[in-house]
Amino acid sequence: MAPRKGQLGSINAPSFETKKDEASNDSEVEDLERGPDQGFIYEVPRNIRQANPKAYTPLLISIGPLHYRKTSLASMAKYKVDYQVKFLQRTSVSKKALESFWSFIERYDKNILNCYEALIDEDEFVKMIFYDALFIMELFLRNYEKEVEKNSDIKDLLLKETWSAGLRRDLILLENQIPMFVLEELYKPYENHKLASDASVPSFLKLACSYFDIPCDPQFEHIQIPHFTALQRCHMTKTQNPSSKTKIPTLKKVYGATSLHEVGVELIVEPNQTACLLDVKFDGKKLKTPKLTVHSNTEAYLRNVMAFEMCHCPDEAYVCAYVELMNYLIQNAQDVERLIEKEILSKEGQHEGRLVTIINTNIAVQRMIKKLMVGIGQPSPACYRVTANRLNQLYKEARKRKVTLFIKEIYGILKRVYFPNLWRGTGTVAAFMVLVFTFMQTVLAFVKD
Repeated sequence: MAPRKGQLGSINAPSFETKKDEASNDSEVEDLERGPDQGFIYEVPRNIRQANPKAYTPLLISIGPLHYRKTSLASMAKYKVDYQVKFLQRTSVSKKALESFWSFIERYDKNILNCYEALIDEDEFVKMIFYDALFIMELFLRNYEKEVEKNSDIKDLLLKETWSAGLRRDLILLENQIPMFVLEELYKPYENHKLASDASVPSFLKLACSYFDIPCDPQFEHIQIPHFTALQRCHMTKTQNPSSKTKIPTLKKVYGATSLHEVGVELIVEPNQTACLLDVKFDGKKLKTPKLTVHSNTEAYLRNVMAFEMCHCPDEAYVCAYVELMNYLIQNAQDVERLIEKEILSKEGQHEGRLVTIINTNIAVQRMIKKLMVGIGQPSPACYRVTANRLNQLYKEARKRKVTLFIKEIYGILKRVYFPNLWRGTGTVAAFMVLVFTFMQTVLAFVKD
């Protein structure tokens, strides 16, 4: 790819000669140089996308090449340019550092391209990656400054909650990513600088977690996170890997939360607020699960993490397995209400900007959970299918005990009322036989006529 210099868009790009032979100390880039067999930024497969195409499509901003220059996202271009300019104007940003970053992208353009599973048009690729990285960096830094200063009087439109929720959603989408190592490379020269508030700048990982409102688990520092979709998955799973070697087929008949509650299963929310979605425990009587908060972006978050799992690590699709369990527990709107009552589910705000009644919202949640599994099939990890199977067995055994008890009660009533002794029993049988013969005579007479 030929190096591009001078004027790029409306911003002056760094001008320098590309150093193709410059060594890199970045271990992640060295791994890429060895050439991954497969990228990690995927186009969502059609069979998964068809359930809800909008959940995989950016609504406000495009990042990376897969949605580049879409006319529906053109209105955000001016904000991106403004953020890019503001980042270049930061006093801590040196021309030498920017030139080094530009050189880094040019030097590893093929490696960055290889991160994308889809075929990418290489025209303007370096420029696009460069400026998208500048935008994300400025956005994250402004958000962190706002958090540090605890400034509620926000004039920046993109940091207001009405916009920032949509931006966070778009930056989580699987098709709307640039590699994390590219952003970390840009951030390296500024990691030890001070902000305007005199606060120290955190690591890039902490900066990203702050923007997405994700607790930065210390374990995150020890794993390679390729992009923000994977970061969201790390938050959901907390790097836990529940496993089960038991082979459990798809369950044909399952029983929802209401039915399970009726047979004595105690539904309990995990009290630990930092618990991940995978902290599901069943001891034979109590089913303890973490709280799932359902808001306007929940579906997009879950769908994109699930799509990433099915494309990248189908044998470790633990979020898919968790959603499968929720799919079992939620059979109707009453099950949603039961889980809300037990605080296992929590709803936030309005649904799609409209005030709705409780029943409609519950139906919407039920339909969303049901549709999440469309195109996913049966997740390979059977960890929660084992739990669902145990719940099914418990339900069947409880129902069997109830039927047996009912039969015993009826038998007891008959014995007490109609068969207390030999004479009463004989009279009851005789009366029953008279009724049968009378009924048969009536039927025969009707047939003859």
